[in-house]
Amino acid sequence: MKENWLFIKTPDYYGKSEVIQIDEDIIDYFFVEKMDEICLIKNEIRNEKLSETEHKFINQNRIRFFRKGKIYKVLSDEKSVNEDCTFENDYEKLIATETELTETEIQNLKFEFNWNGEKKNLRFNEVLDSPVIQEINKRLNKEGSRIVLEKLNETLFVSLYIDNYLDKLIPIKYVDKQKMILYGFPKEPYEINCQIIPNPL
Repeated sequence: MKENWLFIKTPDYYGKSEVIQIDEDIIDYFFVEKMDEICLIKNEIRNEKLSETEHKFINQNRIRFFRKGKIYKVLSDEKSVNEDCTFENDYEKLIATETELTETEIQNLKFEFNWNGEKKNLRFNEVLDSPVIQEINKRLNKEGSRIVLEKLNETLFVSLYIDNYLDKLIPIKYVDKQKMILYGFPKEPYEINCQIIPNPL
């Protein structure tokens, strides 16, 4: 049975969102693209065998691949060095979101996001930027940052867009009118509870 695993972006990674499908020993790679909705576009030039990779399971829903590579450092205008290194890439297994709410009801929720000291109150489809940044974006004809609710198969996501570019996907494990559980973060805690902020009457 094919399982979808989301590549966990670190703050210094600027590439496209990616999903792998593991089917027994075969790993296929996909880019996540936004058309009318988010969908998977197969990377035809990349697949490999799980048994031929160096990896370990962090837990039953998280796998880490170790890949050899090089880091290039520019020391000055004339001097640069490169070093051999091992990159660690984490992937989180996507599971069906548990909820009895409709997508419209979820989109109307306001929630408290608190991960490793980063604390914000968020609502879907609202601009996240400060008024000053919004004014600059308006002059530059940019849309700014916002989060939207999206779905891939049976998994709902908090999707972060920056000027129409899909920057991050955060899977939703569970949501009701009291809390939302998000998972797939780059470092611990890998999963957080977000309290729902009641709408004023």
